[in-house]
Amino acid sequence: DAGADAEPDTEPAEAARGGAMLRAATAGDGATALRAATPDDAAAIAALAAEASVGALSDRGRSFVAERHGTVAGFIRLVEAESCWYVNPVVVAAEHRRTGLGALLMHFAHERFGELRFVARGYAVPFYEALGCEKIGWDAIAPIIAADCDGCEAAPTCRATPMRMS
Repeated sequence: DAGADAEPDTEPAEAARGGAMLRAATAGDGATALRAATPDDAAAIAALAAEASVGALSDRGRSFVAERHGTVAGFIRLVEAESCWYVNPVVVAAEHRRTGLGALLMHFAHERFGELRFVARGYAVPFYEALGCEKIGWDAIAPIIAADCDGCEAAPTCRATPMRMS
């Protein structure tokens, strides 16, 4: 696992365009640009991950950011494992929560990658269920993804719940 300061992965064509905007949308409190993360976003992604206490981010996967007013307001990282796409994680800055940004990121990823699997923190399960996600068994989660919970210091209290958005 690389530390939280690892540079986010981008698709080569998107990186060459400097994180070209993939979609403009409106959610909650304003216009949002969704785009592939660039190396310039690494510090903002690491800060959001630290703020959300998601631990060190691995260097695997593809990251996309939601930008509002010129700043990264949230991100989603998608990891492919065992022919499935996993959200690992989705994070929204505290000042942008409850504005629809998390839902926007999840729907964007679902439209682009199809079925998504992930391990939700227990308190977030109602949010995901409101998006149409459903609980699944741990056997449906790739071991490399499930292993993230093994070393997590929040594991005893977080009530990790495997889910999918199909």
